[in-house]
Amino acid sequence: MKSDLSQDLDVNLDDDLSDDSKFPILPTLMTLGNAICGLAAIGLATKAIGVRLATEGMDPAAALPLDPNAAYEALRYAGLLIFLGMLFDALDGQVARLLNQTSKFGMELDSLCDVITFGVAPAFIMLFFADVFHPRLMKGAAGIYTLCAILRLARYNVEAEEGGDTSYFRGLPSPAAAGTIATFAMAMPDIMLQKDAILESVNIDVGQLVMIIVPPLTVILAWLMVSYVRYPHLAKQLAKKKSMKRHYFKIVQILFAIVGALVFQEIALPVIFLYYLIATPLTDLWRKMVGAKKKASAVPAEAS
Repeated sequence: MKSDLSQDLDVNLDDDLSDDSKFPILPTLMTLGNAICGLAAIGLATKAIGVRLATEGMDPAAALPLDPNAAYEALRYAGLLIFLGMLFDALDGQVARLLNQTSKFGMELDSLCDVITFGVAPAFIMLFFADVFHPRLMKGAAGIYTLCAILRLARYNVEAEEGGDTSYFRGLPSPAAAGTIATFAMAMPDIMLQKDAILESVNIDVGQLVMIIVPPLTVILAWLMVSYVRYPHLAKQLAKKKSMKRHYFKIVQILFAIVGALVFQEIALPVIFLYYLIATPLTDLWRKMVGAKKKASAVPAEAS
């Protein structure tokens, strides 16, 4: 006869095997694909920084073993990998729900992988834009961005467990913040090589302007992630039953985005992401101002 201890061990082993049989393999692989994209983006961003520093520090009379444009191409692919990570991040949850394999393990793993792709990788990309500001400021901006992304993801997990209105995000979503930095990385080759016809017609050093904008923008993105500004969940907003007037306005916005992408081409994505960042806070501020004016006008009317 087996002892009580051996029987308990057999029961625990059977429980573990039954849990393993339900292990969400496909969603987990997709979530890890997100992490791989983040790690590859970090590697390419580091390569871009190294190539840029190497080419800038070389003797102009010497033969260049490195292509100066290789840094911008590596940066472009780093930005593309951020977006590929966003695709994996969007699909893993959908696949888990479709296969009925949602789990606490998957949620925690998703957040850990998001830290790599949407917290660390964008900070490395931002360090490429280090010509104007002091290195200490750049390192500080990278650090504060990563820390705020971690705080944002932790708060999101808590809010997801508590439930509530899922048609809005409290604070800027970390994928949107990472995507904003990634769009500038993707546009840099065409900006620096002046391949865009729109940029050729503008008498401004757009490349230098981007170098100045991206580091402060990274700090602003960090603040927006941990703020209480409500950002709309675009997919759920469109699927939600609303008045015809609101849906009509969103369709007009989408049409403007499509036309802008066709006109501005490579620099369209940064403009679209910046619009998403700015439009929501400005709309909230406008509503508060209008509401305050209505209250102020209502008080004298009641007094009279």
